[in-house]
Order: sequence, then C-alpha cells, then structure tokens
Amino acid sequence: MMEDSDFLVRRLDRISHELSQVKKMIASIPVDKHASEKAWDDLMDLSEKISDKWEDGTSVDEIRSQREKW
Repeated sequence: MMEDSDFLVRRLDRISHELSQVKKMIASIPVDKHASEKAWDDLMDLSEKISDKWEDGTSVDEIRSQREKW
C-alpha cells in the first residue's frame, strides 16, 4: 500500500513538473495582437450571422438539448 502511494506521489510530482514546463512554453509564444483581434472580430461577425439564421428557440435551449442527448 505504501509503495502505491509513493508511486502516486512521484507521478504527481512529475506531472506537476511537466505542467510547469508547458506553462513556460506557452508563455514564451509570441502573440500577434492584431491577428488575435481580427480572429475575435471575425468570430463575433460569424456569431451574429449564425444567430440571425437561428430558427428554433435560443442558442441556450439548443445547447441544453444537446447536453441532454448525452
């Protein structure tokens, strides 16, 4: 039993270390602010177009119905 807990503690330490390394890698990725803003604006434009074509109920109702199917 003690061996199992030691294994889990070592495994969690390793996972924590790996997550820390991934966080550093993500933080070092340069961000193109203009491209990010354009992508957001494009998403909002498309969202409005989709909403305009929505026929049955609200988007919240649709999401709820999809979750209930699972």
